[in-house]
Amino acid sequence: MTNTWEILEVTSPTGVEPFFRGKLPKLWGVGDPTLLNHRLLGIISARQIDSHLALKTSQLLRQLVSLKDVAFVSGWHSPLEKEALRILLAQEATIVLCASKSLDRFVPSIGVESRVTDGKALLLTHCSTKAKRITRNASIRRNELIVELAKALLVLSAPGGSASLNLAKSALRRGKLVLTPAHPMNKQLLVNGALPATLDNLQTALR
Repeated sequence: MTNTWEILEVTSPTGVEPFFRGKLPKLWGVGDPTLLNHRLLGIISARQIDSHLALKTSQLLRQLVSLKDVAFVSGWHSPLEKEALRILLAQEATIVLCASKSLDRFVPSIGVESRVTDGKALLLTHCSTKAKRITRNASIRRNELIVELAKALLVLSAPGGSASLNLAKSALRRGKLVLTPAHPMNKQLLVNGALPATLDNLQTALR
């Protein structure tokens, strides 16, 4: 993390309380915390993808940047999440990046750093400066935070047995709106109640 940037404690948005499981709600951030007041579309994806799904995702994301007062929240970690971030940055979308480690050890890309400087991106974490290394639990908790923050969840890839599928099914059980591209890799998630990720469905979900 750039030393000239101050890491501040961020007030937890209303509705995120379940994430903290009864503990004191603490988040840390770099950037404009008011971005959390936008309508947040969470984005997660398993690592497994194919070229057809990647193309569908690219086409969908280029449509989504037209939505007003919407910010996109993710860990931007898996290959398809990274590609989604590249597209959204190129379209000058508003971004929230949830990290699974302390921000004093996090080095953003030049594109993300520029958006933070411009007030159009927020780096956010549940990990205090005492967290010295990334653990699997920290990564799981990071994804759970994305779900809690999001008004709706866009799951780009959720093949059977994946952590993304399990997370999305858990979100559905708790009443979260979950959408996913119509693709064989996402068949099980659609059967479990996710909506096809069309522009119309996403607009409705984010109202």
